[in-house]
Amino acid sequence: MKNSIVTLGPQGTYSEIATKQYLKTNNLDFEISYASTLGRALNSIGRTASAGMLPIENFSEGFVNPVLDHLVNSQLYIRAEMLLPIRFSLVSNCLNVDDVDRVFVQFVAKGQCAEYLESIQGVSYISTESNTQSLALMLENEGAAAVVPSHLLAGHHFNLVIDNVTDYKNNQTRFLLFSDRMSESEICPLVSFKTSIIVLFHDDYPGYLETILRCFTARNINLTSIVSRPTRQTFGKYHFFIDLDGHLQDKNVSEAVDEISKRFKVKVLGSYAKSATELIANS
Repeated sequence: MKNSIVTLGPQGTYSEIATKQYLKTNNLDFEISYASTLGRALNSIGRTASAGMLPIENFSEGFVNPVLDHLVNSQLYIRAEMLLPIRFSLVSNCLNVDDVDRVFVQFVAKGQCAEYLESIQGVSYISTESNTQSLALMLENEGAAAVVPSHLLAGHHFNLVIDNVTDYKNNQTRFLLFSDRMSESEICPLVSFKTSIIVLFHDDYPGYLETILRCFTARNINLTSIVSRPTRQTFGKYHFFIDLDGHLQDKNVSEAVDEISKRFKVKVLGSYAKSATELIANS
């Protein structure tokens, strides 16, 4: 298997931009392949692709649940993260918004532009599988508009362009680089690290989650996120996905994970450098 990285297609997606930015920043010469769904992309990592760059979390929409659920039973690990600004525009060949009778919009983009879209009166919304499909369908249908990533405007002329219709102007999506091999990164005093783990459901009892959290608070470890996902076996049973500041080689982090592992089943997804964009946003 040659060096290749899979991401969500087709070309022109934010996933592709994140992939190319990662490869350029790290001076890597990987061939990029495109998958039509998250599931196909995830299943190809370690088989037809040596790595995969996929979205995990959006600023306004939260975590991408299919990716979280896949990590429970897969042998995938996190090697890097990227934060990418997300901007959408409404485009049409109509002269003004009042002439638009339908809007083509990818289902994820619709959630990130919900407030603006609800302000448009008398239009129907047609869901698409990708932003590039939205643009293609708009061009084929008179009286139509499309919500597309702003970078897709280059090389096109539209009668109507309403820029940045995203609900939150500082909208971002977090992407993770997955591999079937654990990262071998080591502590570096000039780099801020993040560690991700899954605490798999064990045996529910009062204070179950508190017991886990106490292991971190006792060692002054900051949790950047904690997400519960159902086990899909019975109601009320959950796995916990936890992101925390620090590296597994840090004494306090390793001690916390070891203590939790004595009582619960823990899956370590890896330690990796924080995105430079995240560092700026949190400074």
